[in-house]
Amino acid sequence: MTDSASSLPAMDSAGLQQALDAYLRLILRQGAAEQVLDERRQLLDKLLPLLDGVSRDAHSFRRVVERFVGSCAVQDRVTALTCAREFYYFWLGDVKKLVEITARSGFTTRNVRLEMADSLASLLERMRRQGFDAFPPSLEIYLGKLFEDGMAEADIHEREMLLKGMLFLLSGQPYRPDSFRMVVDAMLLHLNDSRNKKAFVQLAREYFYYWLSFPPAHERIHLAEEAAQPISLLQPGSTTRQR
Repeated sequence: MTDSASSLPAMDSAGLQQALDAYLRLILRQGAAEQVLDERRQLLDKLLPLLDGVSRDAHSFRRVVERFVGSCAVQDRVTALTCAREFYYFWLGDVKKLVEITARSGFTTRNVRLEMADSLASLLERMRRQGFDAFPPSLEIYLGKLFEDGMAEADIHEREMLLKGMLFLLSGQPYRPDSFRMVVDAMLLHLNDSRNKKAFVQLAREYFYYWLSFPPAHERIHLAEEAAQPISLLQPGSTTRQR
């Protein structure tokens, strides 16, 4: 989501419903199951009334989405944030951006249920208690690059803890870009400061290409087998084409 230089006129309820229908049609074409569509429609039906009459700009949308996600059941909040984020450009009516996102398989077609915590500290404590240390080689490679670039150790450690929390949540999910995007959304729900959230999104963007390029050995085998299949490069969930 990017900040707009100016607001667009508000969308009425009929326009909002058309935007929602367009969003659901797109993820249906990309392979979303009927259950996914039903769950997302039920969630976004709660968001639409909050957007009725709201000026269309990033700041207004974020403010409404915070209220919307906070009103959802805890187990639904990751999906709520994910589908709200994806709905944003339909709400804006930004066709150029929608074409760009669709071309890079940027929409998710699964809903996930993650074991959330009430804060980042609680999440990291649960990770410690469970003895989780199954981090992919990309983490050490990325942190090593930060060290070589001269970043202070305290700053590296802060990034390490954030990425470890994200990778802990990501454990057990399919090793695909859509899983990564949804877990980024999940991590944002563990951060309570807008500046921290913005900094984390930038961190996740930097790390994503390391994560995708240096998977664990068992995932490298799986991804190689997937790449050998006669599938479209734009198949939803494919890891063979990313920008």
